[in-house]
Amino acid sequence: MSRVAAQLEKKGMPVVLESFEDPGINKTAKLNFMRQGVPAIREVLTPQDTTLKSLPKEYTLKFIDALTRPLTQDETASGIHEPPRNEGVFMSGTYDEVQKTFEGELVCHPSIGPIAEMTDGLPITPPTEKRVSEMLKGTSHDPDEPIEFTGFWNSAKYLATVKKVAINAVMAGCKPEYMPVALAIAEAGGCVGYPGDSSFGHMFVVSGPIAREIGMNSGFCFLAPGNPANMTLQRVAALIGINLGGAIFGINVLERTGPLHWGTIFAEDENTPWEGLNEHFGYRPDESVLLSWEGKVQLVPFQNIEVKSAETLQENQVGTPEHAVAALKTLTNVNGAILSLTPDTACFWKDEYGFNTMRDLQEYMYEHVTWKQGVWAKNYWLHKLGMGRQSGYFTGTNNRPDRPADYEVDERSGTECLSRLPKDTDVPKFVSPRAVTVIVAGGTGNAWTWGGAYGRPLAYSIDKWR
Repeated sequence: MSRVAAQLEKKGMPVVLESFEDPGINKTAKLNFMRQGVPAIREVLTPQDTTLKSLPKEYTLKFIDALTRPLTQDETASGIHEPPRNEGVFMSGTYDEVQKTFEGELVCHPSIGPIAEMTDGLPITPPTEKRVSEMLKGTSHDPDEPIEFTGFWNSAKYLATVKKVAINAVMAGCKPEYMPVALAIAEAGGCVGYPGDSSFGHMFVVSGPIAREIGMNSGFCFLAPGNPANMTLQRVAALIGINLGGAIFGINVLERTGPLHWGTIFAEDENTPWEGLNEHFGYRPDESVLLSWEGKVQLVPFQNIEVKSAETLQENQVGTPEHAVAALKTLTNVNGAILSLTPDTACFWKDEYGFNTMRDLQEYMYEHVTWKQGVWAKNYWLHKLGMGRQSGYFTGTNNRPDRPADYEVDERSGTECLSRLPKDTDVPKFVSPRAVTVIVAGGTGNAWTWGGAYGRPLAYSIDKWR
């Protein structure tokens, strides 16, 4: 037993030491079985250490028995499964009783603290019938309208309804006017979860008139607490992942979100010198869209790069695109990048360096953020995945037929071509210019931020949910 687990045991909190005792793993297994259309599949849940050397003989015998035992009547049954609607009166009680029920029975794992069952660990707004009805006034869609979304990484399908999203929006503290954005977040998958152990999180960006209508923050401190729209929409993304996407921390979600919250959301600043992100992704300027990165985003806090002149060591010189190039070269993730500039910086770079369009800046970063062929040949992703940079993994499509591979892949990005180049050849780090997403957001002055992303974001219409 770990020291943390021992301390929790002394406080009377249940600690799960073996995975076969863990209701979270059992629940996750059953959900995956149902998605494959096999509700009565046999299970053998083993301890966490499942190496052949240490696997107890008794579990080997259980495996053999589960594989060879004749099928039961339930296991041979067929038909159409009708899941329970799980709607209606859930409970009644005092405020404290509601909080306790939604928090559920806290279960502790050896390496993490207690995890709540239906919340993000914070108190929720009780989703009473009246509050849910008010929330549904924020959309013209039928409460029973289904919303199908796809989980990150494993392409698992999930099904929600407009009403279920409204319930989670109430729990998160959203206002009815936020509902179209909440529904777009649900369509995008919310925070379904990334089953890898890394310092990444989920991120969403709103572009278009609705950001101003509902008072989203796109200026100073846009990543900080305080703005009701940003904070509650961030929270509903997390609750959608927990309650509608089956996300269980420590079981099928191992993210350590680092500087990002789990579901960070903010708006694009209207004072961009370029086309808005809505236009950039094929929508009209008066349309509102949600950009979703589907799970792996890492954003570095804003940089205010004012360095001393090399000649005098006294005069300050403002940050330049070369500083951003140097920053992006340090990314270990090569699937995509994010470059966010304050409106002042974006305008200055346009006037001073000739980036007349967002595309100009993307192409500049693509051409200058390079690695030597010798470095590329040793790249972790290239060898771990055993695939070329032209694959769906690196374009952000993840080989899924519903994701268009809309990158213009440079011929230098192919693995075969890469192997024939001299070791000192500069090779673009990203698969195409569009792998670099440019966002204008932040306060006044010269500042920018950057980070890595799992490919290019996908754009979802918000207006369709009005």
